[in-house]
Amino acid sequence: MRGRSLSVIKWLFIIGMAVALPLATVCYAKKSPLSPAAKAGKRVFAQNCSLCHNANSTQNKIGPGLKGILKNKELPYSHRPATVANVREQIEKGNPQGKPMPMPPFGGKLSATEMNNLIAYLKTI
Repeated sequence: MRGRSLSVIKWLFIIGMAVALPLATVCYAKKSPLSPAAKAGKRVFAQNCSLCHNANSTQNKIGPGLKGILKNKELPYSHRPATVANVREQIEKGNPQGKPMPMPPFGGKLSATEMNNLIAYLKTI
């Protein structure tokens, strides 16, 4: 009787794991949805930044790829600390020394809300 109970428990465990592991993988593999601000920032990025920058890669386009920009230790090219303040300043003031061409300033083009949304999006990439 005891041997049979252990066998049943063993099979129930195996079946439970066979069901639970794929479900856990699917749940953890999904990216969390973007906040409303980050969604709006993604649109700002598409309209203003995507011509020169990749969002899903660190590969250079005209400017550097921005994947992980606020997760890195320093910003590409300038090597300044990768902080929200430094990224915001770079976007607002541009980079006249940018290679292969200067980055234009967006401070007068983007509203404060658009800038905040863009920063929210950059935090997610």
